[in-house]
Amino acid sequence: MLTIWDVIERAKTGEKIEESKFDMSIFRAVQAIRKDYNIKYDPKTPIPADDQMADEVFEAGLRLYLMVGSYCTNTGRIIKFSEEEVKEALENAPAELILGEGEDAVKMIHRNVEGSEEPIVAGGIQTAFYSDKEMMFKIYKGCAEDRCVDGIWGGVLGSIDNKYEVLAGAPSEIYGYRVATEILRQAIKAAGRPGMFIVNNSPTSIATIGLHDREKGLRPCDLFETTGISELKINYDDLNRSVWGLIHNGALHGAHNAVIGGFSGSIEGAAIVAVAGALHLVMVNRANNVRPGGIPFKTKSRAMRAHIWVASLALQALSRNTHLILDGSIGDHPAAGPGTRQYLIETAAGHIASTVSGGHSLGGTRKFVIGDTPNFGTPLESRWMGEICKGAAGLSREHANEIVCKLLAEYEEHLDNPPRGYTYDELYDIEKEQPLREYAELYEKTKEEFRTMGLKFKN
Repeated sequence: MLTIWDVIERAKTGEKIEESKFDMSIFRAVQAIRKDYNIKYDPKTPIPADDQMADEVFEAGLRLYLMVGSYCTNTGRIIKFSEEEVKEALENAPAELILGEGEDAVKMIHRNVEGSEEPIVAGGIQTAFYSDKEMMFKIYKGCAEDRCVDGIWGGVLGSIDNKYEVLAGAPSEIYGYRVATEILRQAIKAAGRPGMFIVNNSPTSIATIGLHDREKGLRPCDLFETTGISELKINYDDLNRSVWGLIHNGALHGAHNAVIGGFSGSIEGAAIVAVAGALHLVMVNRANNVRPGGIPFKTKSRAMRAHIWVASLALQALSRNTHLILDGSIGDHPAAGPGTRQYLIETAAGHIASTVSGGHSLGGTRKFVIGDTPNFGTPLESRWMGEICKGAAGLSREHANEIVCKLLAEYEEHLDNPPRGYTYDELYDIEKEQPLREYAELYEKTKEEFRTMGLKFKN
């Protein structure tokens, strides 16, 4: 088996090439490969149910990765692998991981397409800003109290002592994210789930590594983030995270976004690049659970029709042809804001697609663009994520497609001008730590609609 040190050595000795030329090599390779396969985007089927096409997308993604490899931005060199090396890595990848500890531990497994196994869900409000420690603690305790959520993704305090701004790359980043992670640990303990797994990730590796502390910070049983750069790129900063995670034998979660409208060249090309991106995460980032997703070039929602198709097909391709543990999280970043019907149905469309395509949902949830608005979310969106993901387990792709098409017909035309949404103090009774009547009623009414569509909720 190749080691990470073999990868780093190839980043030093591989073919030297300008980054722009590497980008164009992806574009040219995708265009050439597409001609050999019958991969066709059908907007009427955002969740495809074509096993042959899924298998062809896997084969095309593997061919693409073997042709172009990964690009190290620090050295300006290409990291390449043989087909035997890639297949050996896939064969030796884990098919299950234990996250969390004690009574709160959960087993995350490889899920099959249309699998009846409930996906593991990491709720919480991903990388959001919080006004102060008390508000952050209150919101995350509420997220952890919902039993339909298995883990929590954290955020960051916007300032230190309500005075000094937290900036990426500055010393304040290390302190701000570390304090936020300590609050996460306090919140899950107060919620009665001290062994629950948590996730947090800061912009730089030094701050991310600084999150680790068995007593107060991230533990080896928590999920540790290492990301790939679009398209098929890596830098030493992310490799620092990988090395640290491997040293601590942690669960390394990798995410790579194929840019729809980028060097993949087309919607179909983005699905191929998404599969290649998953292989990149396994080979270079050394991730043992991966998200083969995408990101729209213009529309600020991961629940747009084309992206649901890209991510769903890539998940199916990898689920059918590997035993990788896959993260879908297609509905984690909607255009609409919290407290609106569009937020609920947008996220539901993405998470239903993730679940039936063989994915877990580990990305937390939040509005795509939050700017510098603090406290932009509540535990109710986290609960919704958990209930939808688990309620969709066992649905057929055809049934899920009918549901998602119905939802798209309602929200699709509003993606470029979505409702802004509301902050925690506008949606919750802060003292009682409960949703206000109007929001609770919207939630229950929408949930009942999904029950009639065929989702199976536990309560």
